[in-house]
Amino acid sequence: MGLILAIDIGGTNSRFAAFQVRSESSLVMKEKVWIPSTDAESFEHLLELLKESDFQYLPQDFDMAVIAVAGPVVGGNYCHPTNLKWAVDISKGPSVYGFKKASLINDFVAQAYACRTPAVVECKVLQQGTFSPQGTVGVLGAGTGLGHCALVPVPSVGFVPVPSEAGHITFPFETAEELDFCAFVKDRIGISYCYGDEVLTGKGLNHLHLYLTGEDLKPYEVAKKMADGGLTLDWYRKFTARCCRNYALSVLATGGLYISGGILAKNPFVVEHPDFMEEFRRSSSMVEVLSRIPVFLNDNQDSGLYGSALFGALAM
Repeated sequence: MGLILAIDIGGTNSRFAAFQVRSESSLVMKEKVWIPSTDAESFEHLLELLKESDFQYLPQDFDMAVIAVAGPVVGGNYCHPTNLKWAVDISKGPSVYGFKKASLINDFVAQAYACRTPAVVECKVLQQGTFSPQGTVGVLGAGTGLGHCALVPVPSVGFVPVPSEAGHITFPFETAEELDFCAFVKDRIGISYCYGDEVLTGKGLNHLHLYLTGEDLKPYEVAKKMADGGLTLDWYRKFTARCCRNYALSVLATGGLYISGGILAKNPFVVEHPDFMEEFRRSSSMVEVLSRIPVFLNDNQDSGLYGSALFGALAM
């Protein structure tokens, strides 16, 4: 069918890959490269860095480019990434950047589409559940930000993505001690309410560990300490499971709940411990429903590229 440039722009890294597309079910990654997002001063500069890399293709070599960005997409052609200082704007046409054709999507729309590609073949099963082929698929994950998306089955159409900014809704704290942590975060960074983007992401690890231990560490240092257990891990695991439970129920993810994102891909022990699924199923009203939902850990950090490529294949 053609050659697709898949671009996955996150707050930490921007990933690029060339895909040969023979059919919707045949996506072959030919080449890929990662570039730190913060090395770029603009999207134009990011493409210049791509040209200076070892990536052998140029924008005009592709039949289509699909750009997945970590942030809300406005009008299908503009997005200001939540954790970057610059925006992506294709409103003046893809030729501005040298593309023949281009689409702009949310990064977790790409993650949702990835659930229908080889990217999830080796996912780790956290709960077998009862898989419904026509059920809604839920995807969420934490990295620099906390992303969500659902794929909803529509007869005669297939699956339709439902983008979400649920990472910015009020976080589900329950106990008095948890609410004290919420107050700590609000006072520390001056926000009106606590939301997942400030609790489960890299900066959230920093907030949580500082509150619990008094140690002001970088996120990767906190993750390293969590590998040995401790209170920070206990709280972070509980919070992650709770958000997964809430989203699984919100979209009724009988087609599976896929947990992705850089933090859990690098630290799978957070979700692989039995306490995670115990908290996920903890509900006085929906325990049977939650027990039937298949839950997976998708630790393939190229899944956003595969999802972008599938979106492009369907749009060509």
